Amino acid sequence: MKKLLLLPLLLLVNSVWAQPNVPLKRLYLGNDTHVDLMYNGTEEKWSQLVLDMADFYLGLGESTIKEEPARQSKWNYDCAYWLWVLENRTSPEYFARIIAQIKNQQASVPYNFTLPIYGASTAESVLRSFYYGGYLERKYSIDVDIAVCQENATIPLGLASLWAGSGALYSWKGVCNCASKTPTKGVRKHEMYWYKGLDEQQILMKWYSNFGWNAELGGYAEMLEPTVAVIQMDTMSGSKRYPYRIAGAFGRGWDNMVNYAYDVQWGINHRTRPGTKIFISNELDFFKDFEQNYGSDLPSESLAYGNEWDLLPATLMNVSGSIRRSMEKLRAAEAMAAVVVSQNPTAFDNLKAFKKEAYYAISVISAHGWTIDGPIKKQQFVDWARIQEQKIALYVTALHAQSAKLLAEKITTKTNTKRFYVFNSLNWVRDDVADVLYDGLPIIGVREVSSGQAIPHQFINKNGQTYLRILAKSIPSVGYKTFEIVEKNKPAEKTFLGQKGNIFNTPFYQLTVNVSGAITSLIDKKTGKQYATQTDGKYLNDLGSSTDGQLTLENVGPVSATIKCVAQTPMKHSARITVYAASPRIDIDNEIGENFGKPVYWTYSFNIENPTVWHEEVGAVVQAKYKSEGGHYADQMSRIDHLTLNHFADVSNNKEGITISDLDCLFMKLGNSGPQKLDSKSAQINVLIGGQIDENFNLGVKKQGGDTLFKQHYALLPHAGAFAQTAAMKFALEHQNPLTTGLLSSNGNQFNAQQYSFLQTNQPDLLLWALKPAEDGGVAARFWNMGSTTTETKFTLERKPLSVQEATHVETPVQDLKMQDNNLTIKTKQQQMKTFLMKY
Repeated sequence: MKKLLLLPLLLLVNSVWAQPNVPLKRLYLGNDTHVDLMYNGTEEKWSQLVLDMADFYLGLGESTIKEEPARQSKWNYDCAYWLWVLENRTSPEYFARIIAQIKNQQASVPYNFTLPIYGASTAESVLRSFYYGGYLERKYSIDVDIAVCQENATIPLGLASLWAGSGALYSWKGVCNCASKTPTKGVRKHEMYWYKGLDEQQILMKWYSNFGWNAELGGYAEMLEPTVAVIQMDTMSGSKRYPYRIAGAFGRGWDNMVNYAYDVQWGINHRTRPGTKIFISNELDFFKDFEQNYGSDLPSESLAYGNEWDLLPATLMNVSGSIRRSMEKLRAAEAMAAVVVSQNPTAFDNLKAFKKEAYYAISVISAHGWTIDGPIKKQQFVDWARIQEQKIALYVTALHAQSAKLLAEKITTKTNTKRFYVFNSLNWVRDDVADVLYDGLPIIGVREVSSGQAIPHQFINKNGQTYLRILAKSIPSVGYKTFEIVEKNKPAEKTFLGQKGNIFNTPFYQLTVNVSGAITSLIDKKTGKQYATQTDGKYLNDLGSSTDGQLTLENVGPVSATIKCVAQTPMKHSARITVYAASPRIDIDNEIGENFGKPVYWTYSFNIENPTVWHEEVGAVVQAKYKSEGGHYADQMSRIDHLTLNHFADVSNNKEGITISDLDCLFMKLGNSGPQKLDSKSAQINVLIGGQIDENFNLGVKKQGGDTLFKQHYALLPHAGAFAQTAAMKFALEHQNPLTTGLLSSNGNQFNAQQYSFLQTNQPDLLLWALKPAEDGGVAARFWNMGSTTTETKFTLERKPLSVQEATHVETPVQDLKMQDNNLTIKTKQQQMKTFLMKY
């Protein structure tokens, strides 16, 4: 009987070996563990495990170094957190051995600092989480070529661009078929493909089909059982769905906290099947082999998959919202710091320790331990998350205060009058309101120093303090103008706002506001267009119906006026709607004043027929429709009830539209969308304040960790014509990056007394995304081309640097560039970010 069973197999083997043109199947086994930081172990616990496992595989690798490469023991650090622990907690001599193994290809390290959930992240927070990988590249002369996003069922479209722009070449994904509403089981359309961003940059992606078990191909522990993995790879290779003879199975740790394995190395012989060759893999060898043989014929995919566990940071919105606000405030803090550093390179050395802690916090806070359904208790996780938020806020606040102070001290002042500067962190000339803390006489005037022109002003109260608010015009790109406070004999002008009951008239709009803060009518006076409507009982900025509220006015003057609404139902809340005399922007500052657990939304029902919704995802601006409808969302294996809401969303047709800017919140729901139902025809945006979306899974934080006060900041801007990406992003950036002010000292002598601009660009679609002190000295500038075509842009620097380099987003130099006088011409593809380094 045994002979009869073996005969077909022997005939098959002989036929394979008898065909000289049939190549061996090359099967790669990549061993790693799965660092579930703050899921099944604390930082201290995982640090000790990292030290122990790294020591085991370091020794095993060194003991097999004389074996042929395919049989040498190899270890894959699944996140850069490993090396952070090893560098900070071992000797330089020991760490040098770790680096040596990476260099001799017995180990690999990725850009991702933890195992992340990216959907709740901003583009810049994602990039900062890669910075430790860039530091390793430069300091130790290693190549970091891989980045991963494991276990979570979904992945953003824009991540491909952020990874590729940082220097990554490869990625693999395995999912957990657990606590999920994403249909991940079944055959994927592509299992090896080019994961391509909207900027045409791409990553070679391995994402195998999975049929329900996490410890098989397509799971996040593909080689938990190496023998099973080999059999599955052998069976799959050369099949109709996988017509390739090179396959890889990665990940062995699963949810086990330790992984000490000799058998991957010594088990090669008894696992090798006829017609195959097995490689112990550092994962990079698989990708390089596959790319060389199949890369030119692979399909590409540019799809957004929505959000799964990414939604969980919304269960602790005081932490998540604060981090979002800090990351935006960092833009102005770093821009001012960069101006100072161009003159004084060591000006912020005193903040290095705070910066290191903040970058660590930015890097770990997106770990998928947010599920909090493992050994780590929910309160323990909440306490840890609050500490990370405080680290980020502490550094950003300190950097902002110090850079604002140092900038003030460097501006030339040759007068005894009280002067202040107004600084613009964005790279276009802008008009906007500016607020400066004020404790002087009530009857004053304000004039622009450069022109002597009188400037509209008023006094406002914010957080119990008095501010002087002015309308600042033509503030230079990444620069400032100075203003002077002068004596005046008459009070400031009266308000521009007209009121009749709860109907308000501005130069731009007539709007009707009810006592709960909902805008029930918003009419553009220029076009007569009504932008508000009632859908499912809700209007604009609508928390729910209320008749117990009060409507009052505050901070009314010639520059701006605020409509304040306070109500107790359906939740205790307030809304402040601010309108302007010279700007069509409508600012909305909301507060929720009680605890909640289930999802809560501010609803915006827009009167736009046949709408298309665009929004900033993570490193990309995407259309909220399925791919089959002409949009960017995957028709299958995606979860699209809550889409990422970064700086803005826009609801438009070909005739008109409206943009909503969002500073704090993480996600939005279109109309009546569900996990597998994208309501792409709806003009209603429900901005998620917070809550447990998947309460039945017991995931995330219960009842917001006990918090009872939540802040949200939005802005609205109606517009004629179709959606314009550059205009929408500029509007959102202006709303979320207010002009910065500071009183001048009496002894400044470095910068111009009237106005100054650090850099200017001649291409309106090219937006300065970050200007910061560079990690290795000098200044780093990151730009994002919002346009749909490749652009050639000249940017002009106020002061010529000693050298300029193009770099990856983690600030590893790519090539030297030549400047002509103070000008540099750069080329960026459509939707592409690029980073540059300038040494002074």
